Amino acid sequence: MSGKLGYIVKATLDALAVAARNFAKPERITVFYPYEKLEYGRMRGWIGLWTEKCTSCMLCARICPTNAIKMYMEPNGKRYPGIDYGRCIMCHFCIDVCPTDALYPTDIKELAWYDYKEMIYTPDMEREPPKIHSPYKAVKVAIKYVGGLPRKVRVQ
Repeated sequence: MSGKLGYIVKATLDALAVAARNFAKPERITVFYPYEKLEYGRMRGWIGLWTEKCTSCMLCARICPTNAIKMYMEPNGKRYPGIDYGRCIMCHFCIDVCPTDALYPTDIKELAWYDYKEMIYTPDMEREPPKIHSPYKAVKVAIKYVGGLPRKVRVQ
């Protein structure tokens, strides 16, 4: 019983020590979006489509682990991929498997939709990258670990 009580007292004192240290010298890593934008590094983004290169082989739809890609029939009689971003996990297997590079990666990583229906992109929508509104000139920041503690550093 005394061992368990000692553990509880030590854990409580450790938590109070962390709180006191953060009160005296805050170590916040909060990103003040949209004035600061987090640099994602190697994170993958929105997927674009060049229908001129697409051969309708459907390899992209077959390899998709979440069945996020659906082939849409176009007026020219060919099928082109459309992506449901509600299901897409941005693995980019579809880009890797595409033999003609019709699907391509972009740097567009911050996407938001109002409802689920807007997350479904048809081939027409995949041709044109979504417009990004940036009302503020944001500073790029990254989270780096220094001595085991996270630090927000400016990138550029």
